Amino acid sequence: MNLPTFEQLPEMVCRILEKVEALEKILLEKTLTKEVQEEMLTIKEAAIFLELSISTLYSKVCRKEILVHKPGKRLYFQKSELVEWIKGGQKKPITYTDLASTELLLHKRLRHAKRSG
Repeated sequence: MNLPTFEQLPEMVCRILEKVEALEKILLEKTLTKEVQEEMLTIKEAAIFLELSISTLYSKVCRKEILVHKPGKRLYFQKSELVEWIKGGQKKPITYTDLASTELLLHKRLRHAKRSG
């Protein structure tokens, strides 16, 4: 292999940059495609992931409780959306003030019930 002359260096650097950019584009496309494929779950995979029966999952889809993607006749779920759905259903831990509020509410209802009845 002959070494380029000083005058040929700028052209050689441009060619190398073009090839690196082309490789980068190919790798990026493959990575994005792989990530998307890994995140999409079938109804069976989603049921296993959520620890629900398939029929329960279908019910939640019908009631529009869970986001679903339906290209054609099949249902697909994005794993990140399922995680967000799970997080959205989290209950806050019960605190002392919550217990005090509940007790006060019950006390008021009992007093109202005694007056009414």
